[in-house]
Amino acid sequence: MKHWTRIFQPRSARDDAYVVLAAALGLVAFGLICLYSLGEHLLVRQALCAAFAVLCCMAVIRVPSETLQKAAVPLVVLTGALLLGCLLFATPVANTKRWFPVPFLGRFQPSELAKLAIVIFLAHRLSLTRGRIENPVQLSWPVWLLCLLVLPAPDFGTTIFLATVAGTMMLIAGVRVGRLLGISFVAAPLLFLVASRFPYIQERLRFFHGEKSYQQLQAEIALGSGGLFGSGLGAGWQKHHYLPAGHTDFILANIGEELGFLGVCIIIALFLLILIHGVRVALAAARKNRFGFHLAAGATFVIVFQALLNIAVATGAAPTKGISLPFLSQGGSNMVISLLAVGLIVNVGRNLESSPGGLAGTEFAQA
Repeated sequence: MKHWTRIFQPRSARDDAYVVLAAALGLVAFGLICLYSLGEHLLVRQALCAAFAVLCCMAVIRVPSETLQKAAVPLVVLTGALLLGCLLFATPVANTKRWFPVPFLGRFQPSELAKLAIVIFLAHRLSLTRGRIENPVQLSWPVWLLCLLVLPAPDFGTTIFLATVAGTMMLIAGVRVGRLLGISFVAAPLLFLVASRFPYIQERLRFFHGEKSYQQLQAEIALGSGGLFGSGLGAGWQKHHYLPAGHTDFILANIGEELGFLGVCIIIALFLLILIHGVRVALAAARKNRFGFHLAAGATFVIVFQALLNIAVATGAAPTKGISLPFLSQGGSNMVISLLAVGLIVNVGRNLESSPGGLAGTEFAQA
């Protein structure tokens, strides 16, 4: 056990942060190559989104910590307004209201912004607490409001994802498990009500009765036929209208078919680098500053947990959720938000070593 924990021991926060950045950019490049193999028409828009996302990442790296803390509440308000506007005014796509049109770039999904809004807001609020958090609802009620605005889109999977991110961050901060379970018991009837109203959600939940979706069955065929080294880049068959969403939610299956088990392992290894070095940055910040600790931990969790869910769905280990694979799936919103999360991790790492006192904010109280 001690041997494994040494992997996460902080060394140089700046170096660890740049490993996270390098791994993320490696995944972006890998994703562009794989999208090109699935169809040249998929590449141009994704390349534009990737370039814009990289610029956003570089910008947020240089944002002062004080500015991020001041932006926490306005960002939640803006995200809530966008989610409400989406419900009221957005044009339905596949019977859901999740996207706003963006000229030249496609569509923007406000629920993606909610991921970062929750991380920054909770990092700010948790950094102000002292000792045990007795009332997590009072501390985090804007987060649950965002979840309520995402749910009726309908977007069951993202709602669960956002709630899990918030719950994990509060657990790390020391909130009792029983109090979080109490919140879950209150929310469960609402989730059940929404699930009962939409047939597609009920179909996905049949997974727990042993029924996999058509997409998952085709994904398993793709992964199985790829073998160790794959059929070769561009030589896969599942992309020819056999596997729906093969360039978005199920891109891993197409990668597995064309690049084999080895290609999938490379992707998993890059996400493991983000996990290990992101945790190192967070633990280094824990020595000096609460905000930096919660920010890096939350941003790392958003990236890695989303990747874990996507891989679980693609391999048939979890029900279909409509969760993208960060940096690889086609989609501008997720690309931008994922690289902004990387930017937050790098921001924490750079600031830790650029000033003697670490990030601006409240230092941990010594027990």
